[in-house]
Amino acid sequence: MNRIFKNTFVVAGAVLFLTGCIEETFPEGGYATSDQIAESPIATEGMVASIPTIMITNYLDLGEHIDFGYPGILGANDRLAGDVFPVSGNLEGGNQYTDRWQPWLYPCSMDYINASYGFSALHYMNYYQFIKAANDVLGTVGDDESLKQTRGVAKAFRALFYLDLVRHYDPLPAKAPLLTNYESERAAVDGLTVPRVTESSTLDQLRENPRMTREEAFEFIFSDLDDAEACLADYSPAQKNLPSLAVVYGLKARAYLWLGGFDNLNYENVPTGTEAYKLAAEYARKAIDASGCTIMTSAQWLDPTTGFNTVNAAWMWAMIQSTDTVLNNLLSWSAHMSLDAMYGYGYLAQPGIPSNLYERIAENDFRRLSFVSPDRDWNAFAPYTNLTEEEFATVAPYASAKFHTNSGEKSDYSVANVTSIPLMRVEEMYLTEAEATAHYDAGTAKTLLENFMSNRAPGYTVPAAASDGDDLVDEILFQKRIELWGEGLILFDLKRLNVSIQNSSNNAPSGARLDTEGRAPWWNQTIPISIAQRNPVLLTTNNPDPCMSYNVE
Repeated sequence: MNRIFKNTFVVAGAVLFLTGCIEETFPEGGYATSDQIAESPIATEGMVASIPTIMITNYLDLGEHIDFGYPGILGANDRLAGDVFPVSGNLEGGNQYTDRWQPWLYPCSMDYINASYGFSALHYMNYYQFIKAANDVLGTVGDDESLKQTRGVAKAFRALFYLDLVRHYDPLPAKAPLLTNYESERAAVDGLTVPRVTESSTLDQLRENPRMTREEAFEFIFSDLDDAEACLADYSPAQKNLPSLAVVYGLKARAYLWLGGFDNLNYENVPTGTEAYKLAAEYARKAIDASGCTIMTSAQWLDPTTGFNTVNAAWMWAMIQSTDTVLNNLLSWSAHMSLDAMYGYGYLAQPGIPSNLYERIAENDFRRLSFVSPDRDWNAFAPYTNLTEEEFATVAPYASAKFHTNSGEKSDYSVANVTSIPLMRVEEMYLTEAEATAHYDAGTAKTLLENFMSNRAPGYTVPAAASDGDDLVDEILFQKRIELWGEGLILFDLKRLNVSIQNSSNNAPSGARLDTEGRAPWWNQTIPISIAQRNPVLLTTNNPDPCMSYNVE
């Protein structure tokens, strides 16, 4: 259904939500009740469709053009990670500040993602509004067995949202050299995640709604995923904007991978350490097998007309735009991430890859062709872009042509912005299986990686220096950084594995040239003060503000 459903809400604590209604042709002269919606297959389908719709249309009024729901979050994630930044400023006349994810790109030059600033709402507020959409469905369908597939879809979505939130707000140890009290303040909230809001939460409960512990959060997430797994056993979505059983397995793989990073905890009901890594590998393989998906070919990856704008056989889950969900020319993924977008920021900012990551890509790895080479060779780049040679003249080294506008359209945003964006690709599952396995079986992990990389760089072998231990994990992580570049996922792996940002001496723009000592403190996000004031328990249990924590150029 093309209708976009808007929900009335107020914020308090996690978020205080009022009951929403969907206007229909029944009942006469009024609105549908929850019972009537549950009895109407069309209305129920509409409620389910509202979840992926709100993900790509939600607007918080932040006063910035990256304020377009889940895709805006993905872009912010990669700026926080330091793996994506504008490279246009590296050519004379270029302007790095045309990249609109500046608060997340320059956390040591700007303090806009501190709890007291509005940009801290991008993640927190969006996620709880997405959760509201899922909760509305769950509150309507209840335990009705005839609607179990609807329940399973909503629970899979809710698990995605909470899993993301938990990984963003889980305050893991981080060095902050210029913030004297950062570590002691972080330690005071160690192991806390986010408040829980369900379809049965009352307003009184939400006014004093504490952050779940890590164990509580994952018990809740797995409860949703277990129910989704049972409900979706025989379900095949009509489009990949709704989750399948394979996606549920993939979400479990992501969750277990995160828990594998904690090897010194003895949770009663949640596995950690090696046990969790084994489960991550198991569920990644289940996701691969259940999906029926195939690894993207070079032709699919590099196609200037359909490359990373159209669902293909490798995509397990996606956000799918229609003409009805294109908000305008600038509130759009393509407008920011595609060089084709002459009407937007993509061509101006030129999102690109750190030169030190690019230089590590094997010469025969076709993914290298997604980026402008250091010598800016037009003839080498021409087959993979919709730009003319004249337009290419102002494109800087290391700019990416991974994401294309619809049909390569460069001017008409109403056509160009109608694209799909991956939420989960089968390649992530192959690399998750390899990395999880590397933590307890290096030999098998090497074979898994080499088998996968045969699809990227023929003849690839794991370097001798990376045959086991942390070096093997790092090699797998590197390949994952290249594979998922720009897709908003790698932040969670870098945070989990305590990886340093190393951008002080590469092509990063001024203000983002820094090296961290392990994970960056801004990977532990802060809950907006405007939220905490409505849920006072959060005022004393928030993560410490992480900005201005390092010296930069």
